[in-house]
Amino acid sequence: MSAAHELVERGFAVEVYELKSIAGGKARSIKVPDSAAPGKQPLPGEHGFRFFPSFYRHVTDTMKRIPYQPPQGGKVRRVFDNLVDTTRLALAQYEDHKNLIILPDRFPQSLGDLILIFQALLQGATADLLPGELEFFAERVFQLLTSCPERRLGEYEKIGWWDYLDAQNKSIAYQNLLARGLTTSLVASRAELASTKTMGDIFLQLLLGIVDPSNSSADRVLNGPTNDVWIDPWLKYLKARGVDYHFSSRLRSIQTERDAQGNTKISGAIVTDLETKVDRFVTGDVYIAALPAEIIAGLISDDLIQGDPTFANLKRLGTSTAWMNGIQYYLNRDVPVTHGHVLYVDSPWALTSISQTKFWPEFPVEQFGDGQVRGIISAIPSNWGYFINPNTDEVGAINGTLGLKIPKPAQICNPEEIKEEVWEQMKRSLKEKGKPLLKDEDLHSWFLDPDIVHNCCDLATNPEKLDEVLNGALPDFFKDLFLWIHHQNREVNLEEIAEYLNVDQSQARLAVNALVAKGFVGPIPLPVPNEKLHLESSPLSQRFHERLGRERLLYKSRIGDPNANVNGEPLLVNLVNTWVLRPEAHTKIPNFFLASDYVRTNTDLATMEGANEAARRAVNAIIDAYQVKAPYCKIWELKEPIVFAVRRWSDYLRYKRGLPWNGKVSPWYLRLFFPFIALWQLINRWFS
Repeated sequence: MSAAHELVERGFAVEVYELKSIAGGKARSIKVPDSAAPGKQPLPGEHGFRFFPSFYRHVTDTMKRIPYQPPQGGKVRRVFDNLVDTTRLALAQYEDHKNLIILPDRFPQSLGDLILIFQALLQGATADLLPGELEFFAERVFQLLTSCPERRLGEYEKIGWWDYLDAQNKSIAYQNLLARGLTTSLVASRAELASTKTMGDIFLQLLLGIVDPSNSSADRVLNGPTNDVWIDPWLKYLKARGVDYHFSSRLRSIQTERDAQGNTKISGAIVTDLETKVDRFVTGDVYIAALPAEIIAGLISDDLIQGDPTFANLKRLGTSTAWMNGIQYYLNRDVPVTHGHVLYVDSPWALTSISQTKFWPEFPVEQFGDGQVRGIISAIPSNWGYFINPNTDEVGAINGTLGLKIPKPAQICNPEEIKEEVWEQMKRSLKEKGKPLLKDEDLHSWFLDPDIVHNCCDLATNPEKLDEVLNGALPDFFKDLFLWIHHQNREVNLEEIAEYLNVDQSQARLAVNALVAKGFVGPIPLPVPNEKLHLESSPLSQRFHERLGRERLLYKSRIGDPNANVNGEPLLVNLVNTWVLRPEAHTKIPNFFLASDYVRTNTDLATMEGANEAARRAVNAIIDAYQVKAPYCKIWELKEPIVFAVRRWSDYLRYKRGLPWNGKVSPWYLRLFFPFIALWQLINRWFS
């Protein structure tokens, strides 16, 4: 939608082919089926709640150009005006004596904000840290603040966040609160495998958003269900501008041809209408692929790789995903918890949540469902218990992810168990003065993201439903491979898969890992029971458990497995040294461009912001390639604190000479340039 928006405003004729029957991708909200009583609206569900940190510039700029008509009528405003500030951030822990720690998520703007800070200090937010750990963490943050961007990309991209923070040699409290809790909860990443460049950059942006006095808040949320207050008005605007939208359209293949000079070009695409089951050949002058990494990985043909060899990297990047799917709890009474998000820093499933109704004044909760709902908590478990390391292609379990009530990782729990366990983790963690805020009798109903499909036993005997699920989750290449494995009715080895695909074993492993990543193929290793973890030798092995020996190269369909879930929409995660795998928005195929969150961007994270920036880069590349007389899309840099500008410049000089970071300003005369550097950065900030 972002690319279509920028293109249509510049006079292009645009057609969009969308796999789903509704717009919005992962950002969409969902009307809960069969939940509305007569005269009421369906309960609002979602893939996961949306939040808009203050460093978001691209997506919010787009929102400023979308008109919005409030449901009760009145003056037309902008979708951007539907963003409202949060004022608080809560840290929750499930141990009995741990109460909620409430913090302002902005620079102190009132006596109440200051009181919260002092209460948190007195409450012992960091009391469980060992002596020196907080100081060490602060030193690591200072190093990030004073490192030049070139060092972050060239050096920190190759270092794991876990290693950078020396977490393996620190206390459990340090690991949970500082190393793992924030990153895993916010971006579904793995602190042990995530790139320090990505995690460090995003951590700094969030931190700077809080300490910047000019920010009204470091975080914003929408003032209603996402599709009501953003996606539907956006779609209406795009259609009014002439965008031709085709829903329920599945891309089957990208077709190529050679021009007179032998260069590869896109000649069209084969798209299936999922409602009529009819294929059509779609053509255009320019093609933009705004597809998730795990989808485009299955559409990369030899012809495309011949046109642009970097496309081969997308096959590996397509397995660099994690599960981050939401669940909503509808309550008989409103339980506001706090005016913002809650991070469950030690929860086995890496939960985050938000109580939504307080932010939705124009959408009274009584108008939804049967009219009895009074509160909504939207929660996201970010750690489902397993991962694929794209640097080694190994599949591993994540230890410490067994539930508190149900001793299993989320990935093998059925929907009822997921509901029970997330609810249990929230109940144990949300406490004030030792008393739980949630009670079982508060629960009215619940809704799990429908991208999580558990009825794998039913799929085994329902080929039509299986085909529907496969069409929604896999491109043809992966779908055909899965069906071949499924019909073997046994474990198949990597050699057999390579022979079936007529590729080498490394390529075969990438292909089958794409199926493992979405849960279609296993077996998937299970975490070591918590009581056995202390027997492991190394700290890293305590966190991960990989399949061993030749058995790790044996694969079997999980359809028919009562413990199996499949996930139609996992999330790209930025792991160590994967920047090199990521493409630019412009490709070497002159009429083919990429606009998705795996594209290289300043944002460098799988977010709405990253996807929007990638779309802008694709449109700018089209303007250049076709010499279109149209303004470029605005691209913003991440903000850096001006006070450390000279130190970053000094570090740049050291980095170019091959010297390590030292945080100092040398040579000394660089200090003389500080006023000029500060003035230059201020001018850039004012005019951006």
